[in-house]
Amino acid sequence: MEFDWLRALVTVAFGALAGGITNRIAVWMIFHPYRPPKVLGRPVRWLQGAVPKNQKRLADSVGGVVGGALLTPEDITSELRQLESAFRERLRELAVELGEEEQPALADLLPEAALAEVRELLTRILGQGREFLAGTLDSPDFGDEAGRLLESIRESLSDESLAQTLEPERIAAIRDTMDGWLARLVDSSAFEATVRRHLDEAARQLLQPHRTFEQLIPAGLVAALEHAIKDYLPVAIERLGRLLDDPDARRRIEHVLGELFDRFMQDLRFHQRVVARLIVTEETVTHALDALREEGADRLGGVLREPEVQTAIARHVNDGVVEFLRHPPSEVIGGAGDPQVESALDASAEWLVRAARDPGSRAFLLDRLEGLLERFGERSWADLLRAVPADRVAASLAAGFRSDAGRVLFDSIAEPMADRLLHTPIGRLGRFLHEDAAVRLADTLATPAWDWIVNRVPEVAERIRIAERISTKIENFSIERIEHLVRDISQREFDLIVRLGYLLGAGIGTGLVILDSLPVLEFIRGLFG
Repeated sequence: MEFDWLRALVTVAFGALAGGITNRIAVWMIFHPYRPPKVLGRPVRWLQGAVPKNQKRLADSVGGVVGGALLTPEDITSELRQLESAFRERLRELAVELGEEEQPALADLLPEAALAEVRELLTRILGQGREFLAGTLDSPDFGDEAGRLLESIRESLSDESLAQTLEPERIAAIRDTMDGWLARLVDSSAFEATVRRHLDEAARQLLQPHRTFEQLIPAGLVAALEHAIKDYLPVAIERLGRLLDDPDARRRIEHVLGELFDRFMQDLRFHQRVVARLIVTEETVTHALDALREEGADRLGGVLREPEVQTAIARHVNDGVVEFLRHPPSEVIGGAGDPQVESALDASAEWLVRAARDPGSRAFLLDRLEGLLERFGERSWADLLRAVPADRVAASLAAGFRSDAGRVLFDSIAEPMADRLLHTPIGRLGRFLHEDAAVRLADTLATPAWDWIVNRVPEVAERIRIAERISTKIENFSIERIEHLVRDISQREFDLIVRLGYLLGAGIGTGLVILDSLPVLEFIRGLFG
């Protein structure tokens, strides 16, 4: 029987095509179709690609494997521990670089929005520092510690002269600085409000209805007031006698005496009026006033100097003063809130503020400060510190920090101080440190910093939930990108699978041709035929 080569070739070709096309369709159906195809308007899910159809299961499986087995917190910690030496070395290099490089101002390093926040934060910190400093200064422990510290400073500065520090240029700079501070303080509206608040408080305390002059005026001042009134009476009588030297006053008194005499005459009978008119004439009144002017004051003064009269005057003056002192000031001046009291307080506050804002007042204080500093220059630091009681200074400073004036002064310099801190170039940090300080600082910080990182990483890794995150990422990943990534990596393998399909198909076709040409195949056909 002649061999049929055409049939053999067709069989091998169809076998190769069957294997290759089947494998190509299988590779294609790994990713396609992306969505279930529709037949008669209904989706056929079993025809969807393997990866799109099982994307959620694939995501959960990959996330579980990576997060639960391949990337555990313990694995991360173990890997980190191998980097400790590199971390320490890099920290040393960073510390040396920071110490040697010229650093700009914080204002140049921060964005504008962050700069405003940092400025406000610094101002708040300075305000809290004022309260903390006041509390520290007011504590008993600080007073004892300050005393010991001052004593040790006195011993170390016993030979140091203040003249070396308080040079004329330094004194002039201090004067200019204090002048600016005082000007800002007294020109602020807060200073004016503080003055008025103190006056209001003083008036409220003074004009309480239950408080009398006797409670407010010291006893020594009351005795001096009584003595002054008693001594002034003879002077008043003498001045009263001199009153008749004034022509207008004399005519007025003569007129009044004439009116009194006329009224007196009207009450008399006719013959009595005639006799009185003959005796009391205008010349008589003039002579009486002259006698009162020339001798009346002297005689009345002599009477006032008699012991009995002096005793009576002292008694009556004392009674009058005591009666006056038993009245509350609110009955004489008015109560708090009355118009006349408010007007007086406004005038007093205006005068005090105007006096404080007067350049002459400020110059007077600055002159005294400059003179004080010049006198200090003649002494040593030990002499200056010897006159400083630590407990009183601490208490005074604490009270000053807590006072309204101290708050106003501190607030006036807190914001400029914060701006200066932010805009002053940091410069080279190494100039503030010793030669190897940066390396020692890095070595000191390395251990706690590394321990913190190692101890925190497992906790952070557990909170991250790696498996869930990976699963979510894969589930939300587009099939197109997954296919693109897989094909970029495995395209050669996919092509090899297709080629192997062709090869295996051709091999199977060849095997069928061989079997078809053997007698055994005829035997099998005859057996079943």
